[in-house]
Amino acid sequence: MNRLLVSILVALSFQGYAQEKVVLEKPYIDKRVELLSIVFRLAEKPEYSSEMFKIYTDRIEQHFGQHRNHELIKFTKSIIKKRRIAYDAVACMSVYLDDNLNLSTNLKYNIWQQDSRWTKKHVEKFIPLLQQFANDTKFDDFFKENADLYAEAVKCFAPLYDPIDVDWYFSFFGKEPSETFSIILGLGNRGNYGPSLDYKDGNRKVHSIMGVSYIDSTGMPKFDYHPLASSIIIHEFNHSFVNNLIDKNIKELEKSGKKIFSVVKGVLAKQAYGKWETMMYEALVRAAVIKYMKDHGADQQMIMALVNWEKECGFIWVEELVAELESYDRQRDLYPTLESYMPKLSEAYKIWAIKL
Repeated sequence: MNRLLVSILVALSFQGYAQEKVVLEKPYIDKRVELLSIVFRLAEKPEYSSEMFKIYTDRIEQHFGQHRNHELIKFTKSIIKKRRIAYDAVACMSVYLDDNLNLSTNLKYNIWQQDSRWTKKHVEKFIPLLQQFANDTKFDDFFKENADLYAEAVKCFAPLYDPIDVDWYFSFFGKEPSETFSIILGLGNRGNYGPSLDYKDGNRKVHSIMGVSYIDSTGMPKFDYHPLASSIIIHEFNHSFVNNLIDKNIKELEKSGKKIFSVVKGVLAKQAYGKWETMMYEALVRAAVIKYMKDHGADQQMIMALVNWEKECGFIWVEELVAELESYDRQRDLYPTLESYMPKLSEAYKIWAIKL
């Protein structure tokens, strides 16, 4: 059987499996995400201190402001300083917890195995303090009291939720689907994050945690603030498919990655991208977003808007990277998965590192 026929059969098997198994959950507000966001707000982390959604953040201040000297907040400040816990490390911790604020027991890895900013020692102290904080501050009461506000915020997200095509991830990356896609609205912060969970039974849950960056005239979250807003959701989901590909090829990418990073690190540092490895994750994630938009009929003006934005963000080789992804997609008989194409991508990076 020739390779083209094999690839077609594999693709069809993925498609049939995806139709049966792929789940895109409806957007929701997650109590764990809100709790962790509030904790790091009280610990004065800037990325969790936004007042964009002022209707909500005023309620947070009114309910929790008096607890800034809680033992948990003091401990959180200490590990922020020692371990640089910030941004996605906070979001990652939130989804590793169960509903009782214990570490989930059905996961394949512990959080400190996935994110080195958290250590086993610090986690084992943090979690009991978190449980005590939730009890002392009557967090569950606060969460219930804001149910109507949460429901209204979810309604605001509907225009972005309906068009999302999660089957694209399996057809493009060429892997058998085992994921559930989860969109969480993080109402107390402005950041967007994409943590994933690997379960012991082989299934995965991938998240797109969406912060509030804009509000409408009524003060409610405005998620569809421009035509490219949906690309943020695609971006965060992409991390769950891209990061491990970079990790598996890290040695082959290291020399060229460090060379490119030396050119653009000033721009990237302003976005909290302080390592060349993070740059490599972000570059491929962003190029895959553009590929998704192309595959879903985005016009040239929209594509160029995305390309130009990514260049302004420091990813000045993004057009070439998108071209490589298109080359991969034209040769699926030779490269049935993006993972199988990574050696070609590593070679391309060597060329870009010389030219930049």
